[in-house]
Amino acid sequence: MTEKVLDLYDIFVQDGTLTQEQADAARALALGNKTTTTKKPPKSGTFTRTQISNNVPTESSIKDIINKSYQKYYGRDARESELLALIPELTSKYKSKSGASKSTVKETYKNGALISTEYLTADNEDPAIFLDDKIKNQLASGIQETNILAIPEGPSGKYYVALKNLAADNGVMLSDTAALSYSNKIVAGTIDENTAFNTIRESAANAFPSLAEKIKAGIDVKNLADPYIQSMSNILEVPDTAIDLFDPKIRNAMAFTLPDGKIGTKSIYEFEKELRQDPRWQYTNKAREQAASVATTVLRDFGFMG
Repeated sequence: MTEKVLDLYDIFVQDGTLTQEQADAARALALGNKTTTTKKPPKSGTFTRTQISNNVPTESSIKDIINKSYQKYYGRDARESELLALIPELTSKYKSKSGASKSTVKETYKNGALISTEYLTADNEDPAIFLDDKIKNQLASGIQETNILAIPEGPSGKYYVALKNLAADNGVMLSDTAALSYSNKIVAGTIDENTAFNTIRESAANAFPSLAEKIKAGIDVKNLADPYIQSMSNILEVPDTAIDLFDPKIRNAMAFTLPDGKIGTKSIYEFEKELRQDPRWQYTNKAREQAASVATTVLRDFGFMG
């Protein structure tokens, strides 16, 4: 008869009808308040004990869990509309099949002392991990908001800017869509950030084959092209900030077909000589000064100037 009563209390604990404490009290009462177990000395080391309870996290606690995940992946707290959708979803995780409140309590002890208590879901799932996975799946599928500059919010935005800058500094056209996809997948953990960055460098190496080794070693094409950019800025009298790797003259100089058919870089001398044949050069101050100097020389040679 005693065994049957004990089994029944265990069943009540398992289905969430009673907490472990309630079951122990009822069992003691049924046995005439006799102690059913002998007190053991505290265990040495760290160990965990898992039990079923009808105590579940409060709504404010669930809100805190949601906000931590949103801070991690979006750099902000969840909006009211997001909370309205997620709080009921997470709360439902703390329900047994019968609909009663139920949680799995995970207690961690160290040398007999309780050091932490976690309230997992009815299915023994960490709510933070469940929410992290949900958000990562959203990011990986492209669900992400952007600001007025089309930069995604949170950590994705950091990678988005870094990827766009790396592409621009290496003469690679990277669309906003591709940059957003890369950045969201990095944050979601679908791809490693080095994979995305190296993919861009490989594209640059293909566009400028003679510079491939340096590009893959981490040297940006913009740095390698700087002497050409400075020459163009000086000769055509335009700010160097207005010249990028997509300028046809710069791009041609950095991927120039040599006489033997191989791809190399154009010499600075040839590059500057071509710049002085550019229609824009005739409107520079240096071109006007040169023209004036030539005119003066001609007039002097014909005796029109002393």
